[in-house]
Amino acid sequence: MSLLLAVFVAFVGTALGAASSLNELLANDRQRGEAMRAQADLQHLLTLLLDLETGQRGYIITGEQPFLRPYEAAVDELNQGYARLREQLRASDLDRAALGRLDRLIRERLLQAARNVEARRIGGDAVLKDLGPYVEGKRVMDELRYEVDRLMQLQQSRVAGADAVTAEIEERTLSLTRLLPAVGLAALLGALALLQRERRRRDRAEGALRELNAGLECAVQQRTTELRQALTRIKHFAVEMDRGIEAERRRLAREVHDQVGQVGTAIKMLAYSLRQKLAPSGDPLLDELQQMADEAIRAARAISASLRPPLLDELGLEAALQHYLRTLQRQSGLQTQLALPDVAELAGEQAGQLFRIVQEACTNVLRHAQAHTLSVSGRRVDAGQPGYELLVQDDGCGPGQLRPDAAGLRNMRERALLAGGRFEFGPAPGCGACVRVWLPLQPPHQEAVA
Repeated sequence: MSLLLAVFVAFVGTALGAASSLNELLANDRQRGEAMRAQADLQHLLTLLLDLETGQRGYIITGEQPFLRPYEAAVDELNQGYARLREQLRASDLDRAALGRLDRLIRERLLQAARNVEARRIGGDAVLKDLGPYVEGKRVMDELRYEVDRLMQLQQSRVAGADAVTAEIEERTLSLTRLLPAVGLAALLGALALLQRERRRRDRAEGALRELNAGLECAVQQRTTELRQALTRIKHFAVEMDRGIEAERRRLAREVHDQVGQVGTAIKMLAYSLRQKLAPSGDPLLDELQQMADEAIRAARAISASLRPPLLDELGLEAALQHYLRTLQRQSGLQTQLALPDVAELAGEQAGQLFRIVQEACTNVLRHAQAHTLSVSGRRVDAGQPGYELLVQDDGCGPGQLRPDAAGLRNMRERALLAGGRFEFGPAPGCGACVRVWLPLQPPHQEAVA
């Protein structure tokens, strides 16, 4: 009777523990879902703000009513959907000060946009000469992006916390499921000593337990294999997604360069033809029109280069980085050096990842390092496995001011992993910081198959 009572207590305890774990999992899953929905709504909020900015800017530049449609649609959706997002953020125990800052910035941006649109309606083209609204609008948008990014990071922290709790509950549940067979086995051994006449029943019970254990082991092995396959698919999906992003960047860069650049060139030629026809009595508006056309051409080239540098596809990584570093030196005064021997052995996708890593590293140097010189060098290394090593070094204040989990470092590390390599960040010899990236060199047949 004691053995039976112990087995009964073990079963009841396991059932109660499983029920409690299930309730905790459901509650935790709801919390995780709320955090992920809040993340999606924050991203949509940022998209609406960008639509508002695009619509009102297009109307200010052209003065045509159709350009207001994105602006008006964004205002309507903001008025309807922001209240729901605000309730979600308040329910997630968000700091009231942070929520107040977000409210204030959104109201300020809506008011700025409305004033700009009204000023364009009343003042006409004269408002284009006033750069104050553009500067103020950019300031508010930068603060909004910062607040939205910070709120998304907070929601991501909630998701990570929920995942950690889920893992803890699963571990506790697994411990309970392991405890139950142990108690059952102890009960069977006690029954063997006390109830010899039940030997054959005990043998059948032990055989059933062996079959159960074998089935569990088979299920665990199968699950482990499925998890490995899922991880492999996720990695392949990430690589394909990165390829798709780069292809879309390449297409958008080509479209911006071809379409917007051609329109700007046509406007510039038209202004030149009008000046020739109206000479010598020229109109100052023609000069302004030609300046705006030049600005449109420069903007198209800059946007195209930021999306996908054409030199990267046409002349390779070394030419693209040389042009990028020259531009960086001209704009910031930072002295740059470049040396990339044997860089042609890298695959096209690896070259693209290295270019993005160098861009991110240079951005970090300009923001944090207070450096005067920057060098980018590469070399082929054959230690164990043929590979290519890239170093980005500066003579600034060192890596102490950057967090190891900063977004820039995380992006560079993920790009290196997508390319099948490694990423390291630390102090440079002497002074400054050093970014080290190693990528494997693939044989020609492997690159063609990939």
